[in-house]
Amino acid sequence: MRTNRRNLLYASIALLPTICMFQILIELFPYTGLGRIVALPLVFILNAALIISIIHLIRKFSPLCCALILVPTILLSIWNTILFYPQEFSPSIPKQIKYSISAIQHYDDLTLADWEGYTYSPSRSGASERYVVALYKYKHRVPLDGTAYFYNDTDYHKDHPIRSLNGTPSELEPHHQLIWWLLKTYEK
Repeated sequence: MRTNRRNLLYASIALLPTICMFQILIELFPYTGLGRIVALPLVFILNAALIISIIHLIRKFSPLCCALILVPTILLSIWNTILFYPQEFSPSIPKQIKYSISAIQHYDDLTLADWEGYTYSPSRSGASERYVVALYKYKHRVPLDGTAYFYNDTDYHKDHPIRSLNGTPSELEPHHQLIWWLLKTYEK
């Protein structure tokens, strides 16, 4: 009985990263449509089954071996959470992360056209991430008189013209706010 409680405690602790990752993904990538209603419980069940199976298999091993096996299992459960998190119109989360990293890495290569020439659309090519980095790079050239709009979109963002770029603009999509914050923090 004591072993079962200990295994249940280990499984509960091992599932905490999954729950934390759910919270992070919900905050940064909120546009999931109805897919979140189905995907989150299924991902939780998948990760719970994975972790419980591994804990059951390694219960007789030494603590060091258990840790060496359990850590990659927890990392795999985090990867499952990221991989299976749904997006309604945007590309998958790993692709959006790849596009964001690429846009930041190519900061010096971005031109004024990446900001001015962007038209709002759910991008499957990383254009929105490049737009945000270019907007940050050329923020001193942005007219703050209300004639420019976030994402150069006068339909959806018509009530939010660009009037200030001092802080992190709340009109940006959440993961774009993270890109802006990273650029500001590391003083690109």
